[in-house]
Amino acid sequence: MSFGPIMRLQVEELTIELAPLARVDMEKFIPGMQKLSIGRYLGHTAAYVLEDEEEWFERTRKDDTCIVWGIWLIEGDQRTLIGNSALNGITTGHIRQATSGSLIFRQDLWGKGIASAAHKARTWYAFHILGLHRVMSAVLHGNEGSLKALSRSGYDLVYVERNTAFVDGHMVHQDNLACLNPNEPFWSQWWHGERPTKRALKARQLTREAIEWAEKNVELA
Repeated sequence: MSFGPIMRLQVEELTIELAPLARVDMEKFIPGMQKLSIGRYLGHTAAYVLEDEEEWFERTRKDDTCIVWGIWLIEGDQRTLIGNSALNGITTGHIRQATSGSLIFRQDLWGKGIASAAHKARTWYAFHILGLHRVMSAVLHGNEGSLKALSRSGYDLVYVERNTAFVDGHMVHQDNLACLNPNEPFWSQWWHGERPTKRALKARQLTREAIEWAEKNVELA
């Protein structure tokens, strides 16, 4: 594993591609990763330098429990790296699951639906290609954009962890979320006879809609 295959999708007038990263791409992360406005809700309080990103790349390249994509903006023949998306800590036991993470470091592209579309593509891949039962994620309070983007793919609140990070002069809590595979047999295996909650059923429908969107709008290379 380590890097995911190319997935191309259209977000309004923008063409977005989820594709593997190369070591030479690491310098493109630096302008964003040295801004506190980018890193504060990721738990970062220090600026990342090229050596940090290159070390991350080498660890990721050798990690057989993760799948990572760069998020690229496609404009004609030009490809511009704007972030990344990942499934980390993939397990292959009786219950197959992973933890997701995402970053868009181009602030001028926030709020344009790119993160939501990337989450939907990643959710489809996690459930349709990998056959995972569950994908988990976490969002610090105050990061409303990330929470909304995840919610559109059916991520639902599992529990709140108090005082997880220190942001802008005060302690903030963290929402711990999960997205369940809505398809059979994965859905029934997860609940194994228990009755799903109303919240879980609503989230299941949202996840189904996210997967349907991806099936129509994601083009595999």
